[in-house]
Amino acid sequence: MSGCWSSASALKLKAVKFTYYMHDDFVLPDVSAVIVTSPNMTLGSTATFGDITVFDSVLKETVSNDSAQIGHSSGQVSALKESVEKFITFVQDITIPGYSGTISCSARFNFSAPNWEVGVNSGTGSFRGASGYLTASVAVPDPAGYILKYEANLILPQQ
Repeated sequence: MSGCWSSASALKLKAVKFTYYMHDDFVLPDVSAVIVTSPNMTLGSTATFGDITVFDSVLKETVSNDSAQIGHSSGQVSALKESVEKFITFVQDITIPGYSGTISCSARFNFSAPNWEVGVNSGTGSFRGASGYLTASVAVPDPAGYILKYEANLILPQQ
């Protein structure tokens, strides 16, 4: 066969695991998540089908507000017909020892479950070619702002 095709070499992969926390803030002046559209548009009401919330939240090393910031998580959550069901899509910009870049994720999940999985679709920088999943859970259910725990389980091409 001629042309621009060549045989592919065996791709070497490595598993990468780490834990980090997303800190949301629902109180002024540092609000990090807001409802941008809703059939009801009543702040504080129960989420209803069609509600869309956007967020730009801080990522930290630990659950403590005083822990080091390692990045941001930006995206949107859509409320589905079942009140506990959500669809989420987001990008996380993460810098930790040995790694720096973004991961793109999406999932349908039940927010009332003890934890849920979010698929990792792609990445940039040190996370280029990433696949895998995040296990998410509510670490602190504070009405002033949730803290979510993420356990990353990634497969990365060795570069």
